[in-house]
Amino acid sequence: MQNITQALVRWLPTGAGVGVTGHFLLNHQWTQAVISTFFTASSSIWVKFSGEFMKALEAKAEEKGKQTGEWAAKQADDLPNKFIKKISGFQSKYKRLLVDFYCDYKTEGFRFGLPVLDLEDVFVPLKVETGNLENISGAMVSTQHTSQHSENQEIWNFLAAISFQYSYRCMAVIAPPGYGKTTLLKHLTLTYAKNDHGKYKAPQFLPVLLYLRDIREAITSQQPPTLPELITNHLKKEPAFVELNPQTDWFNQKLKNGKCLVMLDGLDEVADSSERLQVSEWVNQQMATYRQTAFIITSRPYGYSSAPVDEVGVILKVLPFTLEQMKQFIHSWYLQTEIRSRAGKNNQVVKAEAKKNAADLIDRIINNRAIADMATNPLLVTMIATVHYSGNALPGRRVELYQKICDLLLGTRQAAKRIKSPLTSEQNKSVLQVLALDLMQRATRTFAPAEVENLIAKELQTIVNTTLTPGEFLEQVKDVSGLIVEREQGIFEFAHLSFQEYLAAAEVKELQQEQILIDNFANSWWAEAIRLYAAQSDATNLIQAALQNQTVASLSLAYDCLKESKKVELQTQRQLENILEAGLTSNDAKIAQIAAQVKLSRRLNNLLRINETQEIDRSYLTWAEYQEFIKNTFGTNNIEQGFLPDYAKNFSLTQPVTGISFQAANRFCAWLSLNSNFDNNLINNLIRYRLPTEAEAKHYPATEEKHLTCWTQENRTDGEGIRVVKDQWPPQYRQLLEHLAAGNWREADEETAKMMLKVANRERERYLDVDAIEKFPCSDLRTIDQLWVQYSDGRFGFSVQKRIYEQKKDWEKMYDALEWSHVNNYTSQAPLGHLPIIKDWFDIYPFSSDRGEEKVLFYRAETCKL
Repeated sequence: MQNITQALVRWLPTGAGVGVTGHFLLNHQWTQAVISTFFTASSSIWVKFSGEFMKALEAKAEEKGKQTGEWAAKQADDLPNKFIKKISGFQSKYKRLLVDFYCDYKTEGFRFGLPVLDLEDVFVPLKVETGNLENISGAMVSTQHTSQHSENQEIWNFLAAISFQYSYRCMAVIAPPGYGKTTLLKHLTLTYAKNDHGKYKAPQFLPVLLYLRDIREAITSQQPPTLPELITNHLKKEPAFVELNPQTDWFNQKLKNGKCLVMLDGLDEVADSSERLQVSEWVNQQMATYRQTAFIITSRPYGYSSAPVDEVGVILKVLPFTLEQMKQFIHSWYLQTEIRSRAGKNNQVVKAEAKKNAADLIDRIINNRAIADMATNPLLVTMIATVHYSGNALPGRRVELYQKICDLLLGTRQAAKRIKSPLTSEQNKSVLQVLALDLMQRATRTFAPAEVENLIAKELQTIVNTTLTPGEFLEQVKDVSGLIVEREQGIFEFAHLSFQEYLAAAEVKELQQEQILIDNFANSWWAEAIRLYAAQSDATNLIQAALQNQTVASLSLAYDCLKESKKVELQTQRQLENILEAGLTSNDAKIAQIAAQVKLSRRLNNLLRINETQEIDRSYLTWAEYQEFIKNTFGTNNIEQGFLPDYAKNFSLTQPVTGISFQAANRFCAWLSLNSNFDNNLINNLIRYRLPTEAEAKHYPATEEKHLTCWTQENRTDGEGIRVVKDQWPPQYRQLLEHLAAGNWREADEETAKMMLKVANRERERYLDVDAIEKFPCSDLRTIDQLWVQYSDGRFGFSVQKRIYEQKKDWEKMYDALEWSHVNNYTSQAPLGHLPIIKDWFDIYPFSSDRGEEKVLFYRAETCKL
C-alpha cells in the first residue's frame, strides 16, 4: 500500500500533464498545448524530487504519530484520577471553607465583648501606589494625608494587569502596622473564593493565604518543604480544612499551570532576623520555581528591608485612609455592629441609630486633630469606633483611647498573634513613660539611642528577668509595636506626638510630679500633655496656675482642662467660668478682651474638618470676637463704612455679628490669617482663613442660628453672618508666598506681575489690556491681595492702594501718597500702599499712556470687594 501511494505521488502529475496536452492537440488549441507541454516537462523534475521528499515526510509523520499516541495513552491513564477529583468537588469545597474561615472582621488582642462582624460588610478598599522602601515610612500615624482627588489605585488594578505586565506577577505590599495588610489579603481570598473577581477584570485564580508566622518553623527546618507540600501539610493540620484531605500533586499542578494566587502575610512577624532571612530565601526560591504563579507578600518596611525577596517585581505602598474612607468605614462599622447587637434586625430604627452614632463619632474625630491623624490608620480607627461605641465619649475621654492603643500595641496584640515578646505591655509602657517625659522636658520629639541609653538602662534594671539592652529594647518596640519609628538613619521618635504626650502625662501622674506641668502651663509645648494629665486627675491646681497668669493661651488651656478633668474644686470652676463667660460683658476692658480672644482661639481649635487641608466653622462669629478685629484694624481712627451696622451700639457681645459688608467679612479673614498666633495649631505659613464657598456653606450648615445666611466667596451682596474656612494658599502662589514671607519685596513684585499675566492667559502678549483686567478672576485677585496684606502686616496690597485712592479722589495725589513718582522702594519701610508697584508694570509692558488700565484695575478691585 505504501509503494502504491509513493508511485501515485511521483507519477500522477506527469501522467495528467500528458493527457491534457493530448486533449489540446486534438482540438487544435496550439497555444494551450505549448503551455501544457511546459508544465508536463516540469512535472518530470517532481518525479526526481518527490522521492526524497516523501521519505522525509513519512519519517516526520511517524515521529508525530508516536508522540500523539503516547499523549493519548497518558490521558487514558490519568482519566480515572481526574474523574475522581472532578466528582469529589475538591476545589468547590476548598473555596467554601475559605469563605467560612476568613469571613470575620476582627482585631487580634482587642476585644470589648462586641459582636464579630463580616469582613466584607465593613471592608473599605485600600489605596496603593508603586514605591520603594526609602519612601515608605514605618510610622503607624501619618500626618501627610492622601488627597481625596489623587489617582491612587487599588490592588485589583495590578492583579488585572498581570497578563501584560510580567513584573506584577510577584508583588510586595509594604505598610506600617495597622494599615490593613492582612485584612486586604483576606478580602482578596474571599473575593476569589466567591468567584467575584470578574467585576475587577482580574484573571481567575485559586487563592492560597498563608501566615508566615505560622509556617516559619517548617520553612526554617533542615529539610524545608516545597510550596505545594507546605500548602498541603498546612491544610491537613488546620481543623477547619481537615475534611478536604488534599493530595500534594493537586496543588503542584495548579501552581505549575499558574492557576493560584499565593499570598504570604507578615514577613516582619518572623521575629528572629536570621529566620526571617531563611524565610525570604525560601519564598524567593518558590517564586523562581513556579514562574507562572502570582505571589503577594506583605510586610512592614523594616521587615522587608532586612530580608528582601529578589523575585519581587513591584513594591506597593499602602496609603493612609482619606477622610472619605474613614467616614465610609465608620458608617459601615456602626451599622453592622448595631445589626449584630440586635439579633440581626435591620429596620429603619436600627439604621437611624447607627447613622446618628456614626455621625457623632465622625464629628468628634474631625474636630480633634490628634485623633483625626490617628483615624488615617485602619486599625486605630477601628479602636476609636469601639471605644466610642462602648460609651467612652471622644474627645473628652480620649485618654482611655490612648491607654487602650498603647496596651494593644505594646503587648496584647502580639500575644493574640502568638508572637513572643521579651516584655509585657506594662513593662514596655513603664520604660516608654520615662523616655516620653525626658523628651518632653527637653522639648524634642527626636532622639538618638546614645542620648537615652543610660535612661532606658536604668529603667530596664528595675524589670525582673530581662537581659534586654537599651538598643534591643528600642529595636523591638520599633519593629514589633510600631510605637517608636526611625525617622531617619539613627534618629528615632514616637509614631505620633500624641503618644509621647500621653505617656509623659502618665509618668507625671505616676511620679506625682504635678509641679512639672504647673511650671510649664504657659508653655504651648506642654499643652496637650497637660490636657491628658487633667483627664486622669484633679485639675484644680493646674487651673489655679492659669488664673494667676491670665493670658489667652493659659486661660484657653484651663478651659480645656475644666471640660476634660475628672475633678475640679467648685470655687475654681466658678472663677474660670466668670472670666470666660461673664468676662465677655465685663466692664474691665482687659478681662473682656482676654475672654473674647479665648473664645476666638477655641473657635479656631474646634473647626469641622472637611478634608485633608480644609476645616470649616459650624457657628457664626460673635460680636465679642469681631470687635477684636475692629480694635486692631482701626484703633481710634474712623471705622470705614460697612464695617459696623447702624445698630452697632445696641448689640449683645454673645450674638452673631450681622449687618456688615462683604468687604468687612473678607477683611476680617485677612486679619485672622495675619493675627492668628493665638491658634497653637497654626504652624505652617501656607495656612490661611477665608470665607466659605456657596457649596461649602450649604454642605456644612451652621449648627446654631440656622435662620441666618453667611457671606460666601460668591455671595457678595446679601450675606449676614461670618463663618470661616481654614485652608491653604493655592499651590500656584507658593513662589509669591515664599518671596513675601522672606521679605523679598522686589522679587514678590515681579512674581505678582508674572502671575497676573499667567492667570489672564496673556503670557505671550506680556501685557494686560482693559478687557483682560475686567475679566480677571476675583478669586485670584483676592488671593494676591490677601498674600500682600498678610505678609506686610497690612501695609501693602491692592486693597490698601484702593482705599488710598478713594481717600484722595485724584490719581496724581495718590501717586504722591504712594511715592510712585519717586525712586522705587523695595523695603518693609516703604510708604503705606507702595507695593506692589503697579505703575512699573505699565511702564515695562506696552500699556497705553493715559493710565487707563491702572484705573480699570482699581475698578476691578472694587467689583471684587477687596
